[in-house]
Amino acid sequence: MRRVQRESCDTIIVSAGAGERLDDCVQALKPGGLLLVYGPPHVLPRHGACLSRQLVFKYWIALDIAHAPRPPAGGLQPTHRGLLMFWKPGDGAKFQLNNATVRLPHAHCAACGQTLRDWGGKKHLMNPRGTALSDVWRDLPRRPIHDHVVPEAVLARLRALTERDGASFVQVVESWPCGRGIPAPTGTGRDRNVAPTGNVILHSDCVTFLDSCPAGVFDLGFADPPYNLQKLYSGYDDARAEHEYLAWCDRWLAGLARALKPGGSLFVLNLPKWALHHAVTLDRLLEFRHWIAWDALSEPRGKIMPAHYALLYYTKPGGPPTFNQLPPPDAPTYCLRAKCIQQRKAAGQDDKVDLSDVWFDIHRIRHKRDRDHHPCQLPEKLMERILALTTRPGDVVFDPFAGTGTTAVVAKRLGRHFVLTDCDPEYVRITQERLANDQPRARVARPRAGPQKREVELYLQELARRLKRMPLETEITPVMLEKIDRLYPYRDAALKRCRIVL
Repeated sequence: MRRVQRESCDTIIVSAGAGERLDDCVQALKPGGLLLVYGPPHVLPRHGACLSRQLVFKYWIALDIAHAPRPPAGGLQPTHRGLLMFWKPGDGAKFQLNNATVRLPHAHCAACGQTLRDWGGKKHLMNPRGTALSDVWRDLPRRPIHDHVVPEAVLARLRALTERDGASFVQVVESWPCGRGIPAPTGTGRDRNVAPTGNVILHSDCVTFLDSCPAGVFDLGFADPPYNLQKLYSGYDDARAEHEYLAWCDRWLAGLARALKPGGSLFVLNLPKWALHHAVTLDRLLEFRHWIAWDALSEPRGKIMPAHYALLYYTKPGGPPTFNQLPPPDAPTYCLRAKCIQQRKAAGQDDKVDLSDVWFDIHRIRHKRDRDHHPCQLPEKLMERILALTTRPGDVVFDPFAGTGTTAVVAKRLGRHFVLTDCDPEYVRITQERLANDQPRARVARPRAGPQKREVELYLQELARRLKRMPLETEITPVMLEKIDRLYPYRDAALKRCRIVL
């Protein structure tokens, strides 16, 4: 790389382990260029944290490509390889990807034949060219990975995403580091208060609580902190400066590591942008197990749709970790429609796959009717899997960000003890009510009132087909314009739905 001219490359892909050569790669990028770093999840975070000081983080693309056996000592099947994407700003450059043309064919269920994604009455919005890419790539072939060379299937897709007339594509291959030491956590905590180990929900700031907590009291820690996305929490500022947010996270991460029993497990859920830094901190305190890529597409936005939530999994040295074998999930070739599941299982069509470090079968809560008053409530199925994997009945689970109490509800149901904290008294109240009235949430049918969007969108698509272009507002009937004004925040939001038929 030292022979490459400064600011001469548009796209550089480098294998993790390049060390000081990453600086040369940054210098060689043109403004608007992309630097991609490929490697195993335990190696990438420290590279990503360093590059975040010089470039703009865009994506951690989770590649479900490694054909590897389950570790003999217990653990998830390690199929995940990571691909960091950074962008170099400057000179008015724009972040560009060929995401409009690089699409995947719509996949269909092996049992019922319908699309794997349940469009919920919106099949008329399916793009005939295929589905857009997300930041979890599960369609590429798996292969045994014994080297640090980027697989050709990954390179081919990256070329398709980034190629432009006259653009350069450079690959730099380096070896991965052999390993790293894991220092034991320090501090005995003997001079601290006695921590509660029963079933309690405390109105407390988590840092204050952990500072007073003795060491080695919890079997499992689970943290789903605010993501610093300006969400509307009533008792917390979710719009901090980056250095302030990360410094605050480092405090409760260190407290969590110290409060775990030897052999205890820690799971931290966050966006990949922040999880990079969390992993660098936790590498100094605990033993890395997995970077679990939770494939939970929430909304279609961005060049590459953001589906990847990072679920960091660490254990504390000094004792044998608990890891329970769970029933394997259904194969990803099946859809998740309740009717299809019932019919295919009754017919004996029930293929399974090993539980890996890419979780595709748990979705975020999508409808307001299914959630409590909280901007980022987690599905109970996610907590059930975490607790069932890494705890036994009677173990103590700690969650520093109680929210509306999903961790406590699931722990109670599975026979685990729990300690939760939250700085908002309203969330403490909601959690206590949920625990007192823990019943499966009943689905409530929403009334169908007023004109429906489907009617409007089908009308606009048919009009666009006849005109062979986007319709103008003057070409839409007054009755339909009135419906558009009722259903959409602005008229162009409806007109955009025509594009897929042109």
